[in-house]
Amino acid sequence: MIDLERLGPEHADAILAGQDTALAAEIVGERWSRAHLDSFLARAAGWRADGPIREFAGRGGGAHGGAGVLLGGGGLNLLDPGLERGEAALTYWILAPHRRRGHGRDLVSALVAHARDEARISRLVLRIAPTNDASCALARSLGARRTGERERHPADAARAVDRWILDLRRHQQHRER
Repeated sequence: MIDLERLGPEHADAILAGQDTALAAEIVGERWSRAHLDSFLARAAGWRADGPIREFAGRGGGAHGGAGVLLGGGGLNLLDPGLERGEAALTYWILAPHRRRGHGRDLVSALVAHARDEARISRLVLRIAPTNDASCALARSLGARRTGERERHPADAARAVDRWILDLRRHQQHRER
């Protein structure tokens, strides 16, 4: 199980220690420097909890009900290029030492549940590199579908990503059956 909390400056050390080349490429195109990460985390901490851009930290593995370690994070962004009314961009990442243990599924499930609780979000847009097999499998397991559209990678315009859609209303109907 993963608990979500607002992403902020207190997560910097764990992110810097747990980032690798794969994570850096997916998030910002290069490894975070302390200065750039601190600047981003300070901005993220200042965003409204109910605002159009939210970044979360995912913690888990805490002993005796404790908060646990930072496993990864993700975001819900209603102000991303190419989004229509009712859509939010869903992002997620797992720090290198915690991959291949099912944490990605737990993290994304928590983010999807958070999005489902918001009346203004009816569809999630995932932008996944075609070579990211783990992320494609995760999206598919949640019921997201690849649209067949290619877009520029958010962190690197020289790379392409596939657009996936998770319809929360349809997903909710399937869960209620």
